Amino acid sequence: MAQPFSVRAREHINGGETGIGPVFDAPVVPVDYEGAATAPLSIVAPRRLGETDLAVYSLALGTAALAEAADVDAAQAVLDRYVHLGGNFIVTSDAHARGLGNAIVGGWMHRRDVRGSMIIDLRIGAGEESPGLGQVNVIRAVEAALRRLGTDHVDVLTLEGPDPHVALSDTLATVEWLIDTGKVRHVGFSGFSAESLMEARVLSSSGLPKVAAIEVPYSLMNRGVFEGDLRIVTAAQSLGVLPTRPLAHGYLAGAYRSRSDLDAGARLAGVGGYLGRRGHRVRQVLDRVAAEHSCSMATIAIAWLLAKRGVVAPVVNVGSAGEVDDLMAACSVSLSRTDMLELDRASE
Repeated sequence: MAQPFSVRAREHINGGETGIGPVFDAPVVPVDYEGAATAPLSIVAPRRLGETDLAVYSLALGTAALAEAADVDAAQAVLDRYVHLGGNFIVTSDAHARGLGNAIVGGWMHRRDVRGSMIIDLRIGAGEESPGLGQVNVIRAVEAALRRLGTDHVDVLTLEGPDPHVALSDTLATVEWLIDTGKVRHVGFSGFSAESLMEARVLSSSGLPKVAAIEVPYSLMNRGVFEGDLRIVTAAQSLGVLPTRPLAHGYLAGAYRSRSDLDAGARLAGVGGYLGRRGHRVRQVLDRVAAEHSCSMATIAIAWLLAKRGVVAPVVNVGSAGEVDDLMAACSVSLSRTDMLELDRASE
């Protein structure tokens, strides 16, 4: 039976700045892969994240769904399955249930003793405790997250912005201090425009940290945000692209085929807007290509992203270990030129 998070975890959520730390008091559940949908996948070549020395698996695991579910056994099973299949890249945020996502990952890394093999991307800027990208809030958010993660550094610090009240140069100067003190290795952006990226590049020429990666909403149902100036700038700067919402809130996984399928969360996320002619075309092509490759729609939707130039690793959020297999299978799927053209045309 799934075990809910302990009182200590709930205190962590309410404790905020006290930084209660990782969820260490959960029992270690034996890993059991019997009956799993697939055996470990064939070796997938890691991808370099921008111009850094980080070699990451080509699918990143987000923690939003794990934090929302607040179930120790389910969260541990997801993380175990991801690593069992070769994954090493986890994206967490101080905005996921007020840092509970950090604590989940921290407790799991402690129990499994895997911190040395994992690449941790910490997103800050939108958390309730330390919102914005001012100096005090950035340092406070990072230090609180490090306590929750039970580690002394994160590999990537992703700044969620922009913050209209703080100069970008000031924020990057704060990140420089965090890098100098060993708490952060590299910096990424989320929510920033092409113009902000160009400004950051100019600032890096004066000695401030260079942006290594960008997280951006990108999927078959949402191509406009990235496929424009942002794509041109990221290519010119050799940034690693980490698509978020790659399954369009579940639509590209086939979860919603009519308005009667929409739950409250899907309506709030705007999934109803996908249920038109364009969405129907995309779903039809996904269904056909998935049948040809003997896999799921979700697998093909991720494989399409992985075939796009500059994309390093889509960031997926899953609530159960069973969902992990289909998504990671995308890393081993090679779409034909015809497949890509048909998906591109259907999603235009």
